[in-house]
Amino acid sequence: MVAETRSGRKSVFKCYLSHGSFAETDVEDLHAIVEQLTAARADLYHLPLPVIINLLIKLGKHIVADGGGFQKEGISYISLWLRRQNLEEICRINYTNLDVADRYVEIKPHVRMMAQPRGIVCHWIAANIPSLSIFSLVLGFLSKNASLVKVPPENVELVRWILETLQRISVTWNGTEYSGNILVNAIALVSFPGKDITLSSTFSLLADCRIIYGGGEAIASIVRLPARETCETIIYGPKYSFGIFDREFIEGSDMEQAVARCVLDVVTFNQMACSSPHVYFFERSKKSLREIGEMFAAAFARVSDALLHQGTPIPIIADIINKRAYYLLSHEQDAIFPPHAGWTILLDRGASLEDPVFGKTVFLKEVESLDSVAGCVTRKVQAITLCIADEEKRRSYAKQLAYKGADRIVLPGTSNEYDQPWDGILSLSRMVRWTILKENKL
Repeated sequence: MVAETRSGRKSVFKCYLSHGSFAETDVEDLHAIVEQLTAARADLYHLPLPVIINLLIKLGKHIVADGGGFQKEGISYISLWLRRQNLEEICRINYTNLDVADRYVEIKPHVRMMAQPRGIVCHWIAANIPSLSIFSLVLGFLSKNASLVKVPPENVELVRWILETLQRISVTWNGTEYSGNILVNAIALVSFPGKDITLSSTFSLLADCRIIYGGGEAIASIVRLPARETCETIIYGPKYSFGIFDREFIEGSDMEQAVARCVLDVVTFNQMACSSPHVYFFERSKKSLREIGEMFAAAFARVSDALLHQGTPIPIIADIINKRAYYLLSHEQDAIFPPHAGWTILLDRGASLEDPVFGKTVFLKEVESLDSVAGCVTRKVQAITLCIADEEKRRSYAKQLAYKGADRIVLPGTSNEYDQPWDGILSLSRMVRWTILKENKL
């Protein structure tokens, strides 16, 4: 199906990768691409899961060695994320048994279970994190699905470089050599205007599984698109992250190191990810809020220029300047910042969340009790960095936060770690069909 614009011209899909070949072309009909993906996913299906993991591990090593030309947010993290320990852990958490992706595994006498790929996964990728496409594609590989990806045009260059690297990689397993091109052949990259209902509907109806990343308005419009009755839809919508420190932790010996790691959470991805903290709450202690703010300022000052100056858009810089002025002019608030717009610390009191300013702008708030902070938690909260000295008290409080809606209770420096579950979802387990084989009882 092809849409027409008001000018009478046909609106088409812009294709960047199909049939394992990178070339920017206009495509009126995706069905030929889907037929190719259907054939390619059969080859992916017959790859042993350890082979897929080994190819991805090797890709991570190549990214470290050759990625100097792509100093974008998160590129170095991709290489760390593609470690054996992490990839196997993702599969183990989702599958329980790694063999279940390759063969039927006995789950009780005379009953076996196997994870079967759903088919073609359509990914709607948000533009705020350049590396997000790669994380989503890796989930497609590990579930042995083909991937049809709506990729932001501004991120195509990075994705192309990584996938071209993957094409050149091979590994040997049990005496057989396997090429990374098997993985790349099972991918097609396209873009199209999200407001084009005809193209969006065509894209959606091709999916056996839909993975949607984006803001509230974008999510709502995509969910309303027609889909197959058997299609599984996984939604990663807008989320908010923050941190909490109790009195004993603030006054303890780990405080300075924790602050340094919190600052790394703030600067990673230029604070654009749902997992990026925007507010930290501190229970009233012997350390004043100003003292804590100076600790954060010292930690920011030690961050490399490459991370601090990541091309913050002009409108965000304008918001930062306005916030700085507002807090400095207030009798009850304060601000700490350098001569440049690389980072900003805003000091306040009270248990309330703030609208994100971005650009490495962090709100530090003093509260009388942590009980008041728990009231800020809703289902919109993703990660909470929780620094409570007593472990039993921390677990009890974490349970309260999770009940109210928080998905991830993390440590300083780990807020942006893309682990499983994510947003309360075990992704791989929903990207496959769980099939049963009952055996003959003789």
